[in-house]
Amino acid sequence: MRTISLFPVHSFDIITSALVVILATLALAKAYEIYRSDKENIRYNYLLWVAWVLFAFSVSRAGGHLLKYALLFSGHEHLWTRLSPVVGGFNSIAFVLIGAVTLFFHRIQTIFIRMVQDRQKIEKISLDLLQLNQDLEAIVFERTTAELALKIAHKVRNPAMIIGGLVRRILKDLPPDDSLRNRMEKIFEQVQKLETLVQEFEQLMAKRSYFFTTIELNELVKSAIEMIQPEIEEKGIQLQLKLSTSKLTFKGNARLIKVALVHVIRNAIEATPSGGEIWVETGIKDSRLFVRIRDSGRGIPKEIMAHIFEPFYSTKERGTGLGLPYVRQIVQEHRGRITIRSAPGEGTEVTMAFPTHLTELSGLRKGDSP
Repeated sequence: MRTISLFPVHSFDIITSALVVILATLALAKAYEIYRSDKENIRYNYLLWVAWVLFAFSVSRAGGHLLKYALLFSGHEHLWTRLSPVVGGFNSIAFVLIGAVTLFFHRIQTIFIRMVQDRQKIEKISLDLLQLNQDLEAIVFERTTAELALKIAHKVRNPAMIIGGLVRRILKDLPPDDSLRNRMEKIFEQVQKLETLVQEFEQLMAKRSYFFTTIELNELVKSAIEMIQPEIEEKGIQLQLKLSTSKLTFKGNARLIKVALVHVIRNAIEATPSGGEIWVETGIKDSRLFVRIRDSGRGIPKEIMAHIFEPFYSTKERGTGLGLPYVRQIVQEHRGRITIRSAPGEGTEVTMAFPTHLTELSGLRKGDSP
């Protein structure tokens, strides 16, 4: 009976086992190099962990084969029979680790993606809030400038008209060759400049740096709430949102309406205690679109309600007293109405109503204002 030598087979097995260890070592070194380039990258972390497990598996497998042949060639086959399940168990553990690492990093990647999305959402909200604040500052600046101009015009108009009237009368009575006439004409020229300046001041209020387009009230309400949702959640307030099932479209400026909505909702947040509730509702009534914001806060005393729309009147330590006056200004510029109902201990309800496009045209035809 001829015996076939297994030496070439054993030699090939030993060589391939060594090659597996070498390749696993190179793969681990490359994975570590990639990981060092960006240690916060979740994929690079996963690659490094898998490379470590594969390296451990290759060492376990190669070590097991070498131990096997060493025991077989030395005549200790019975020892290998006892040790082989242990070696096989190490290999199985390596495969289990690969699966566990994969599942773990899959979950971590999902969480990481959500964190990135949340960060992008927060950045977007921050940019929107910044833009709204800039818009509000622009409104405040424009209105303050216009009001100041009107006050100056009011203070200057009467004296200028009186002086102008007197100078005209004097010029009418003076003979053409009178030496005083030249001086009075110069005074009259300056009076005319004052009158022109007064007209320019009065025109400031009529100027607008924005345009009206067709906008949808429900979308603006949802957008405003989304922007200040972190403030609502931070205070533990329950927000009850009830939007109209119909589209509430009207002519207006989306940014200005959003400024008004954010300011009113933020006032409700400040007035509502932790665990309280805020109700936001939209709808249409009497041919007008409306948004109603109600809170379960402390309410507003009657003596304060009388001054709530007065500029520079504020009960807050760092308040400017310009918020609600400019909210009312925005609403009125949209031919709308704003009403506030409140009582101590009963919360506050703010309703902003806007005419639909057809209602606005009808009102213009009749010549009445909302």
